[in-house]
Amino acid sequence: MTRHTRSKNGNPTDTNGINGPRSKNQRPHSAAAPSSKVISFRCLVLVTLSLVIALLLFAVHKVSSQWKITPANPTWQHTFKLEDHDQEEQHPSFDHDHDHASSKIPNSHLISPHGPSAKLSTLTCPSQTSASEVAAVKEMVYWEDIQQDSEWVSTYKTATPKYVTFEADQGGWNNIRMAMETILVFAAVTGRTLVLPPPKGMYLLNKDKDNKENNKLAFSDFFHLEDIAAELKGVDIITMEEFLKREANKHPGLNEISESTGEDTGRAVPPPNDGLADWSNTYDLKPLNEFLRKVGYVKKMETTKDFFVIPQDPERSSFEDMSYLLDQEVFDGDVKKGFENKIKNTFINNPTSTSADPKDRMREFYAGRKSMHVYDSAFQNAKVIHFPVDHKGGFRMLTHFYCAIFCEDWRTDLWAKRLVRDHVRYIDEIYCVAAKVVEGLRKKSLARDPDGGGVFDSLHVRRGDFQYKKTRLEPEALYENTKEHLTPGTTVFIGTDEFDKSYWKLMKEHYDVFFLDDFKDDIKGMNPNYYGMLDQLITTKGEHFYGTFFSTFTGYINRMRGYFDDRGDELNGSNKDGLIKSWYTAPTDKTNEMAQYMPIRPPFYPREFPVAWRDIDADVNEN
Repeated sequence: MTRHTRSKNGNPTDTNGINGPRSKNQRPHSAAAPSSKVISFRCLVLVTLSLVIALLLFAVHKVSSQWKITPANPTWQHTFKLEDHDQEEQHPSFDHDHDHASSKIPNSHLISPHGPSAKLSTLTCPSQTSASEVAAVKEMVYWEDIQQDSEWVSTYKTATPKYVTFEADQGGWNNIRMAMETILVFAAVTGRTLVLPPPKGMYLLNKDKDNKENNKLAFSDFFHLEDIAAELKGVDIITMEEFLKREANKHPGLNEISESTGEDTGRAVPPPNDGLADWSNTYDLKPLNEFLRKVGYVKKMETTKDFFVIPQDPERSSFEDMSYLLDQEVFDGDVKKGFENKIKNTFINNPTSTSADPKDRMREFYAGRKSMHVYDSAFQNAKVIHFPVDHKGGFRMLTHFYCAIFCEDWRTDLWAKRLVRDHVRYIDEIYCVAAKVVEGLRKKSLARDPDGGGVFDSLHVRRGDFQYKKTRLEPEALYENTKEHLTPGTTVFIGTDEFDKSYWKLMKEHYDVFFLDDFKDDIKGMNPNYYGMLDQLITTKGEHFYGTFFSTFTGYINRMRGYFDDRGDELNGSNKDGLIKSWYTAPTDKTNEMAQYMPIRPPFYPREFPVAWRDIDADVNEN
């Protein structure tokens, strides 16, 4: 194709220097006048040139229209057909139905699309400046800025980068978040670079009907990942695009890893989709995931049966080296059969010290599981470790990071727990809007009871598509199961997916009840896919809280409440028992689960455990 250039005024110019008629002082010095034939010839030339230029202009217009740059925020549609799926446990079959009229989708990079980088130790809400607004913002902060944590680096870190790749969970948001936390911690404590998967549609996060590009989401849409990577020396995070450009699309590329032995076969694997690096505009991630499963070291992980051990010394990291952790006095015989009695008699309301001997910490951590995966030489030598999602094949990280990973070194264990508490938090935008609602709730509480200090209580009531039918209470049962710790007439905020307001009639007869949609002015303009996160943060601040057992949504609320409580324990000098003012609405045998110290136990995901927050600053406080 002939290439054309344009002059400053936008007209096409011929790079070959076509000349028009000469000026008078350029004519040859001849006394003879030009003949009529010459004039006719010149006219013919001018007409021909005019036609050529017109054709060139038309061609340039056509080419430029074909090369037109796609707008930054095009319209696109991405719908899921979900069959027999429940957010917490069942797994969806995805049927992608696309409208490719606008095929360019905004690229979601590691850098947050929500404004300039924010230092993670602060919460910046520029528009909230009054005394009450500043106080509300301040009370949302549970995380801490610990300088020594920012300098920590795993003993496994190598000069040449090694990687952890993963596939995002196919369940609801809190299952996705939970798996990501586990894999991030695994990458950090093993000194590996975490590779984030491309943005994708997430189950139930398709709420923005007006601006559909807000429905294809990446982890950087929820967390300040650029700040985690920048502020912590021991944490490296890159996008899939950068990983593919760095390792897959350059010679010699990546080799296939034997599925049976985990060894490098020496056979290069062609990069997927002809070397495509930026997958943010691609709906079908199957070719990418198949590639990662071929080039990555894949270890089957069933979270109710298996766990990882990270040895303190890379030179003493075989299974045999770590077998001392499995105390035969405790683990001989049918561990499942005797497990419940052992934990009831030993660890309930009797937590193991966070700085205890590894063998003692393992006694509580083991929880009757059958397989211990040690980060041995096979793991260490792998350039890429990949975590797939294959529910039928038993590959799924449906567990909390502190249940899945045991660090032989207790200080590394606490660093990992603080990594999640202090750095893996929602973006400032979500916290700032939540602070507005919390401020509004406190004002409503003060208006009702000027001497009450602005206190409110909170509930999370999961109904919707929840598969656990025994938690779907009738209004009368909900009231009966929550009235023990709720004072009649008190202000109550309810986070819920039950939008039939008639369901709440009984609760409103006894309490001053509010929902997120009662604060429309505060949440105006926010991506509606963040509404669930708002409900989590707001309910976290309730004086008393009732949640839904089996719900990972409720679980995260309780963990954040634990983070706040642990800070209070430090200030008050309590024994850091990890207990919080939280209860469950149903089933009734789980009501008081959070009112006593309980060690971790399978299936792990239905609730959070105090070991996640109890005394996790122990090594910092001793210095």
